[in-house]
Amino acid sequence: MKKTSVSAWWAFTLFFIAAMFLPRLVPQGMFGDGLLYASMARNLAEGKGSFWAPWFSSGYWLEFASGAPYFENPPLMIWLQAGFFRLLGDHWWVEKLYALALLLLNAWLIVRVWEIPLRGTAMSGKFGWFPLLLWYFITPVAWGNPNNLMDNNLLAFCLLALWFVSDGLFSGRRLWLKLSLAGGFVFFGLMTKGPVALYPAAAPFLFAVILSIHPTVVTWIKPALQSGWVIFVAVGLFALLLAVVPDSRHYFENYWEKRLGVVMSGAREDAEFTGWARLSIFKILLKEQVGLIVLFLLLFFISRKKGLRTRAFHSERKIALFFLLLGFAATLPIMLSARQNGIYIIPGMPMFALAAAYFHLPLLRHWLAEPGEKTLRFLSILQRASLAAMLLLAIYTVFLFGQPGREKELLHDLPHIQRAIPEGEKVAVCDRLMQNQQAHTYFQRYHHLELSRDPGACRYALTDRVCDPEINGALTAGGFVKMNFSGVSYYVYVRK
Repeated sequence: MKKTSVSAWWAFTLFFIAAMFLPRLVPQGMFGDGLLYASMARNLAEGKGSFWAPWFSSGYWLEFASGAPYFENPPLMIWLQAGFFRLLGDHWWVEKLYALALLLLNAWLIVRVWEIPLRGTAMSGKFGWFPLLLWYFITPVAWGNPNNLMDNNLLAFCLLALWFVSDGLFSGRRLWLKLSLAGGFVFFGLMTKGPVALYPAAAPFLFAVILSIHPTVVTWIKPALQSGWVIFVAVGLFALLLAVVPDSRHYFENYWEKRLGVVMSGAREDAEFTGWARLSIFKILLKEQVGLIVLFLLLFFISRKKGLRTRAFHSERKIALFFLLLGFAATLPIMLSARQNGIYIIPGMPMFALAAAYFHLPLLRHWLAEPGEKTLRFLSILQRASLAAMLLLAIYTVFLFGQPGREKELLHDLPHIQRAIPEGEKVAVCDRLMQNQQAHTYFQRYHHLELSRDPGACRYALTDRVCDPEINGALTAGGFVKMNFSGVSYYVYVRK
């Protein structure tokens, strides 16, 4: 395979991912969950809250939950991101930089995992771009990577665990040491986003079932023990943490009672799926992977037209099945939860991309092993066009940097609100804003404001165009006066 083929497809893949990622990353604004985690990380870096009591705000948009302290997810990502804030200071782009670092790490790890089964073959080092390209055809990946989600951080630990497990399984060297290291990264995953982190532990058992030359029930006992060892190390480290750090016990008791346990039982008020509705995970998988599925079917049709025989590529298809089942191991346990969302399947999505890439590896090898003159001309054009497009994208990214990307009216009014209300104030708001996640997270992240339902405890009040006519009279009767304000969507009141 010529170097032109490799470099051309790498150039196109890097441009495609950058074009999908950077325009979503560099403007100001972010999905509420990402701003929530960034706010708590920033607060922790500034000394508000603690390791085992992350602090968002005394006001929260869900009456049955709380951000003071926050027990909705394990705290490891908040700790790690707090280190970024401690090092870099409180700037709007700190969580953006963290998201970029995670994207680069996860992309690198996907390529490393991809290469393990190809070591020592003629295909090693030539097709690492392919699973990355397929990965970015999955909707939650393209949307979630720039938005500072815990699921992206969880993915990094899952890929690290899988890297060690796969390296031990395919090489056969120092397997138990690598399984132990994988257990450590699964533990970090548990500390980031909970039980979904366990799926790399399925790899030894699936490896034996799918890739053994003469599989029997007896030969599956040792791989089952190996999978169990990964879980044992992870759970053992978690138990040790609970035993040694009393504050961690308090944290995870609250996490179970207020989030994980009640979400699994369907008893919490925001439960969406109960009974057979929990099977909606299959619908979510299909919906969020439409791009990957369409591309897979297109390549499958081309393979059939080319007359590529399945039996000739039996090993690649087995490896594809190995990764496919790992993808299901990562996503199907979400059926246990009464809350399901495309965000939650992000940690398993690279497995489906790896499966599709290995399934169609024979077609790529057939296409690119000895490209003809027309193919080489196309690849040369593709490489030059991709490099030129990357230059234009870089210029466009500089232009976009710091511009309002979403919630544009809020971001337009935010500088005026910052001048009108002192930083860190508790602000009375209407019910509409009190139930608005974006209002809570933007005002806390960018100005340390805490939203409250109690005007009597606040010096300032904040309304928007919708609720201002509804509560204007009540605020005036309570001693508030509307300030001269230059915003377009929000109004500020101050108590006389």
